[in-house]
Amino acid sequence: GRDGVPYLAATAYYALGEHARSAARQYLTDYYAFLGPDAAGRIADSTLTDADALKKQAAEFADAGCDELIFFPCAADADEIDLLARAMLAA
Repeated sequence: GRDGVPYLAATAYYALGEHARSAARQYLTDYYAFLGPDAAGRIADSTLTDADALKKQAAEFADAGCDELIFFPCAADADEIDLLARAMLAA
């Protein structure tokens, strides 16, 4: 019964660069260890690790009506931000 339109936001895990998959797996399987190894592994396996996957995911969320997609880096390296910007701006 509220006025207006809901604001839809989502989060997508990503890791880029030379060790993207291993960085994502290490971080996410540790973070989600309480779910058990199978569930934590599935979450880690869904991490976006290349420019094409990032762009595709962003487009799919936009098509679904998402107002804001927050890319969450799985590596503590500040270079991840630059890698994300370059990946999203690449033709």
